[in-house]
Amino acid sequence: MSGRRILVVGGQGFVGSRLLRLALDRGHAAGSFGPGDQGAADGVARFEGRAEEGGRLAAALRAFRPDAVVWAAGHNPSGDGLARAAGADPAQAVAVNAGAFAAVLSACAAAGVSRVVQCGSTVVYGPPATYAQARVDENAEPAPRSAYGLSKRMAELAADWGEEALGLSVTTLRLPLVLGPGRWYVGAATLYARLLRAAAAREPLQAGAPAYPIDAVHGDDAAEALLLLSGMRKAPRRLNMAGLTFTYAELAAALSSLGPGARISVLPEPGAPDLPLVDDSRLRGLGWEPRRGLDAILSETLREIVEIPNHA
Repeated sequence: MSGRRILVVGGQGFVGSRLLRLALDRGHAAGSFGPGDQGAADGVARFEGRAEEGGRLAAALRAFRPDAVVWAAGHNPSGDGLARAAGADPAQAVAVNAGAFAAVLSACAAAGVSRVVQCGSTVVYGPPATYAQARVDENAEPAPRSAYGLSKRMAELAADWGEEALGLSVTTLRLPLVLGPGRWYVGAATLYARLLRAAAAREPLQAGAPAYPIDAVHGDDAAEALLLLSGMRKAPRRLNMAGLTFTYAELAAALSSLGPGARISVLPEPGAPDLPLVDDSRLRGLGWEPRRGLDAILSETLREIVEIPNHA
């Protein structure tokens, strides 16, 4: 299906900007709403404002007339990462991640926009020991332990309110760690960034790293899922995304093979993961699957580091 109109709240961010480019490439009309969003010659209709400023968002909805709205915004004022920002100011993280999202839902209901897709996060889950299964599915009870996880869980409850009280069709896509070029890595991906910089510089590095596996996804694959869901009139309220799963030892080995002369290795450190691995079979059942593996993520990001050395 082509010719849809998709408004992305948070279109200047890492995932949101990828979704806008993908939507344009697929023949859709793409709009972006957010603070500091100004007109640019990129084919995207841009609207400046904050989601909690109801008048600005209502005006954007009237002007653009979207078929679907995608929430890809989040509280990250310093650029140090969503989790770190939430830990530093939990109240503001809740205000933006949940409160501003609720404002978007209200504005969509008033404007007659019935389809909303939310970028959620697997941080809504608790430690793996909380769950009986190795990979948790959407039936598992959220039990967030971080301020960021709390804010994203509250946003999921806002999505329920949007469905049940406002009559909207809302799907929350719980994203894992999102990787790929176009972003620079802080917070949860700081170690990842350190390994990539060493590989790009062909410098030997041996670093301590967790031994447990983690879920991750290429940013373009996350955008593919969001575009798919935005075109569905109805989909499950919540969907997990695992993408691909790897350990830091596997990552180090892949970097050593991709970067000629790079000697990257890790020493396993004791410790348990904060989050479980997730089961994303429901999302795959809708027709999505990741197209880019670990080698693609690493090779594309290494190329970016080499071509734009000051980007890191």
